[in-house]
Amino acid sequence: MKTPFNVLRHANQWERAPRDPVTIGAAILGSLGSVGAAIAGVSILGVSGAMIVGYLATTAITSWALSALAPDVGGIGDGGGIGGSRGLMVNATDPAAPHDIVYGTVRKGGIRTYVESTGDENKFLHMILVLAGHELAGIDDIYLNDEIVALDAGGFVTSGEWNSKVRIKKHLGNETVADADLLAESNQIDANFVGNGIAYLYIRLEYDQDVFANGIPMFTAKVRGRKVYDPRTITTTYSANAALVVRDYLTANFGLYDPAVDDAMFATSAIASDESVALAIGGTEKRYEINGVVSSDMSPRTIVSRMMTACGGTLFWGQGKWQLHVGYYSAPVKTFTLDDLRGPISLDTRVGARDNFNRVVGTFSDKEVDYITVDFPPIESATFRAEDNGVENTLDLQLPLTTSESATQRLAKMTLFRAREQMTLSADFGLEAFGVQVGDIVAFTNERYGWTAKEFEVVGWRFEASGENGDLRINLTLRETSEAAFAWNAEERQIIHNNTNLPNANYVPPVGIGVVGGELRLVNQQVVGVALVDVTLAPLRSDLLEFQYRQTGASNWISAGTTSGALSSNRFEVIGIADGYFDFRARATNALGVRGAWHVISANYITLFTAPPQNVENFSANVVGNTIHMTWTPTSDLDLSHYKIRYASAISGVSYQNAIDLVAKVSRPANSIVVPAQTGTYFIKAVDKLGNVSSSPASIVISTNVADIDSLNVIENLIQHPTFAGVKTNIALLNDDEGNYLALDTLTLFDGAVGNFDDQAGLFDGGGQSGVMHSLGYYEFENYIDLGLKYVSRVSTSMDIRYLDYANTFDAAAGLFDAYLGDFDGDPTQFDTTTARTQMSYTDDDPAVAPVWSDWRDFIVGDISARAIRFRAILQTSSDSATPSIRALSAIVDMPDRVDAGDDISYTGTTTVTFPFAFKATPAVGIAATLADGDRYAITGKNRTGFTITTYTGGSVSSNPMTFDYIAKGYGKELT
Repeated sequence: MKTPFNVLRHANQWERAPRDPVTIGAAILGSLGSVGAAIAGVSILGVSGAMIVGYLATTAITSWALSALAPDVGGIGDGGGIGGSRGLMVNATDPAAPHDIVYGTVRKGGIRTYVESTGDENKFLHMILVLAGHELAGIDDIYLNDEIVALDAGGFVTSGEWNSKVRIKKHLGNETVADADLLAESNQIDANFVGNGIAYLYIRLEYDQDVFANGIPMFTAKVRGRKVYDPRTITTTYSANAALVVRDYLTANFGLYDPAVDDAMFATSAIASDESVALAIGGTEKRYEINGVVSSDMSPRTIVSRMMTACGGTLFWGQGKWQLHVGYYSAPVKTFTLDDLRGPISLDTRVGARDNFNRVVGTFSDKEVDYITVDFPPIESATFRAEDNGVENTLDLQLPLTTSESATQRLAKMTLFRAREQMTLSADFGLEAFGVQVGDIVAFTNERYGWTAKEFEVVGWRFEASGENGDLRINLTLRETSEAAFAWNAEERQIIHNNTNLPNANYVPPVGIGVVGGELRLVNQQVVGVALVDVTLAPLRSDLLEFQYRQTGASNWISAGTTSGALSSNRFEVIGIADGYFDFRARATNALGVRGAWHVISANYITLFTAPPQNVENFSANVVGNTIHMTWTPTSDLDLSHYKIRYASAISGVSYQNAIDLVAKVSRPANSIVVPAQTGTYFIKAVDKLGNVSSSPASIVISTNVADIDSLNVIENLIQHPTFAGVKTNIALLNDDEGNYLALDTLTLFDGAVGNFDDQAGLFDGGGQSGVMHSLGYYEFENYIDLGLKYVSRVSTSMDIRYLDYANTFDAAAGLFDAYLGDFDGDPTQFDTTTARTQMSYTDDDPAVAPVWSDWRDFIVGDISARAIRFRAILQTSSDSATPSIRALSAIVDMPDRVDAGDDISYTGTTTVTFPFAFKATPAVGIAATLADGDRYAITGKNRTGFTITTYTGGSVSSNPMTFDYIAKGYGKELT
């Protein structure tokens, strides 16, 4: 009978392996007698029994592990040619040399396949140096001996001693004609000397006894190898992606020449290979690449095995196709329990001494030193060596297709850690295991063994029929694994302690303490400081965690709580602390009450209250019509309360303290707002829950002419400066060299202050340091604006505000001059203590006859429907000695242009048109009319409410009917 073919036992006969699943299945079923006959009639998921059995006798054909542990024999059939590691940097002459197959980027020599001398006294020596037996993606740097040389456009070397004595022409292997220079200068070749499908260098040397005193130099080139097919993009292009390279070799005519590959799985492995890995020195690199040379005289097993070392991969034949898993962790595809078993478990907890190692060394071709073979840094583990009774066992891991030192370290560590996952089990499972395959990670829960969803990699899969039990089974061979086995930053204990979770009576796991930081919380309207500390456990062998703290220097520890059923990371909170230095300690207690040692970390400085919020970043605005859409990046402060936006009408020379509050509070988490559009400077600061503000405001300048956009017409401008003749409450009209200004008044006048003038340290006209200013004052405009009737108006206010500090002058400012932030002559912490804003109130009534006014509301600009509007300014301070001062104050009422129109109005003789809404003033009127011959029209009585139109024939009112359209353009819209 035909039996399934074991490739590992017939290393040189891959091409004879029967791969047709029906053929294999029929052979297996024939050996099973009556049970096989029963299975032949079975169909699972629509697949016949013969087909099922043909798919299912799957083990790894080759893997990184087999390649790592197998000796590198070399020799005939296994890399003895130039593709082997011993012959990469040579120029050999061999009429029967095997082809080199190049993948990725590598530096290499080649085979001299043609040599000819020409010229007088054999002055010129011509050589063909074959680089690869296929087309290359590129030939880059050229080396003479170990020196990179420069070539001009004609191929002549222009550098060093070889200048003009050597000409090199690059041919990628896609040529359709012979090299023109060689054809012209050779006495032997003709136009058929093309070399299509052969990548080569044509080299010509011009004899010079000084230049070539040591003979012909060695020629090598840095090349980009074979283009490969990518099933993700359905394109063929250059790539060193490990999965794509393996796929190419399996399907290429110089490889296995087998199109039966699982493109979906190869695409998944290609994505994993393309993942960017961060490097310790900065930057990133692809996870897995194959960069190197294999030779056609190597056995396919040798080639594929070497490829597996470059990607930590496993190649297997399953379900009728070649499949590849590169070395990356994926979550379990299925979880098995004891209910899924169909027989006993065979468990090996350790590998044999021959296959065990705790140190990995090896060599690779280092691209940083021109692809010379060097040793990579050893990966060794004192922890694993101690587990092996102190005996050092070294694995010599050769990585001939890897050129990155960082990649070799990752591969070596993964090889070590995956090999230390030594537990292997074999068991028969029910048909729940039918959907898994070699390379998958599965989880297995077995409480007796202390396994809770313990992870295993499927390394063997076999479909069986049990004649004794009369059922179908899947025999799985599983090797333990874990996410840590694939991770660069994993620790040995993650590997050692994941065998089982069965407890040791005296074992108490160590704890780790990490101070996360702190945050401010609002508790019963009080801001409370909270320190956040994480206590970690690894592994989880604890029923209780204790956590304590104290202020550094104190003698007594304070409990901050305990937890039962501890997790791998446990968050403790120390509530109600102020800024300062603190010590923390924690310990674990296992299920039997055994306490572990205290783990202490000392003198941790906790900062909660002192730091202001972060400055707002990316403050930007877009003007849309008559509004401004503002956005910014939210600050990350835990105690953020809101944002404050200020505005000043000037577009230059303005500062935050001389601006007014436009929006006093934009509550978190909002990071945008829409405000009316006005030309000026806008500022924003963050405010925390304690009222601290960010140190520096973000600002933007907006220059827009809303009047032009909306075609506004000024109706009235109510200017209060310089006389400021309106009603003042807690506000004083003062004067300096610049003129009059408004400021908050003091509670105590100069004559009422107590004490001697010379002794006062604060504001004397306020009672000295103990005296205060009014915190709130009002200025009501001298007049209101009466529009006569109710209209829709664009109303805006304008204010020139200054920050005024009576006491905090240069001599009184605190701190060192060099360390001062902001203006030294004035404390910048006070700049947010003063503000001013405008308010408006309106009525539809006659303001002179018992009007009913609306409530006052904050206002800068907006559209108001009203007859009369009144205004006031509010000045506020939270400082004893600082006040806002107003030097200019006004309010403007505008009305936008408005167009009214009517069409197809018919009349005879005369008619009157009334506008739907009256204008503020008489508009302009345009007429488009259809008149009888000899007729004319005239407009009379035009006013803000309408007009009269009359048709005349000669000097008399016409009796002819007329139809016309009109358009009226003015401003203002009277409302009823």
